[in-house]
Amino acid sequence: MDSVIVGTWKLLSFELQRENGELEYPFGKDAIGYVNYTASGHFSVQYMPKEQDEENLKGISYFGSYDYNREKDYIIHHVEGSLFPNDEGLDKIRKARFRGRSLKITWSTVSWGADEDLIATISFEKQEELPPVRVTF
Repeated sequence: MDSVIVGTWKLLSFELQRENGELEYPFGKDAIGYVNYTASGHFSVQYMPKEQDEENLKGISYFGSYDYNREKDYIIHHVEGSLFPNDEGLDKIRKARFRGRSLKITWSTVSWGADEDLIATISFEKQEELPPVRVTF
């Protein structure tokens, strides 16, 4: 796997843009989450609002394998498991732009609730890798 993508990426923002340019934040402007890409070709995604209401829980969580094409700037998430069973088995194709320690993933024609044809933009910052944990018995 390409080393530029491998690692832990912290969510900075999750935006949906309407055709008129209006922005919506489905998990709030202070949403939290991570996406992890491993050198073995696996990924996991978790996003949620910073504050949760126990009676109206929101979030996205899915995992699987991925392919990254650096020349064409896209990632394909091959979904193996998801909180949304209809996503399982799907290939989610996303435009991916890396700039230093930042990653911006976008895709268009998103259906979110009753809205159609939205553009999703998710921004991340790469996290420092932690040294391996030494376990002694």
